[in-house]
Amino acid sequence: MTDQECATKRIPVCPSTWEAVYHLKKPGQTFDDVINELVRTDSETRLIEEMARLRKRDRYVPLSEIKV
Repeated sequence: MTDQECATKRIPVCPSTWEAVYHLKKPGQTFDDVINELVRTDSETRLIEEMARLRKRDRYVPLSEIKV
């Protein structure tokens, strides 16, 4: 990531949150990398949960049945 792509922002977090995120970091990762990974994982989890919810309600149509 270049300096132009990234702005320095301060996000207030309590010490326990900072420590939890710090411990998620792998060698060479930045806090930005960790946060991006958390956001991506959360988005995937929400999509999977939504798909499961729709399947339970049986309110979906298989893509093969969609006519365009």
